[in-house]
Amino acid sequence: MNKKYISILGLFLLASCQNTPSDQYQSLPLTEAELLSNKWQSLQRFPPLYPIENARAGKEGCASVEYVITPENEVKNVKVIASTNKYFAKQAKLNVKKWKWSELPKGVLTAPVKTTTQFQFCLETGDGHCEQDDILTNNQCTGRDVIFSTGYRIKKRG
Repeated sequence: MNKKYISILGLFLLASCQNTPSDQYQSLPLTEAELLSNKWQSLQRFPPLYPIENARAGKEGCASVEYVITPENEVKNVKVIASTNKYFAKQAKLNVKKWKWSELPKGVLTAPVKTTTQFQFCLETGDGHCEQDDILTNNQCTGRDVIFSTGYRIKKRG
């Protein structure tokens, strides 16, 4: 019986330790458009893939993602703060994690920084409506650091 309680207590302590890292960045202030500063020029950022579900359905939209960059050039606590669709949210979150953080030179940061990036998803139809200025005027997501993803409508055969 005593071993059972010790095991349960150990599991509880282990689970609480796993939650601690995300809590350490909770009070970190948000630095808007951090990645637009010169020190991040060497970061290889690329747009996310256009979600196939949304391309088939002809849907356009956006997602804003908040995340923490550590002095070790790691990205932590990636979370979606606004989105017009769950597929856009998923692609935006995955994309931030795929950027080439590990290839950055050491010493870019001396302390963690919390920032956001907005992702705009537009379907090209040939009428020019995917121009960046046009997209941002009708926007449900926020953030000055914007990455554009242009997709093309996919029609099912059959």
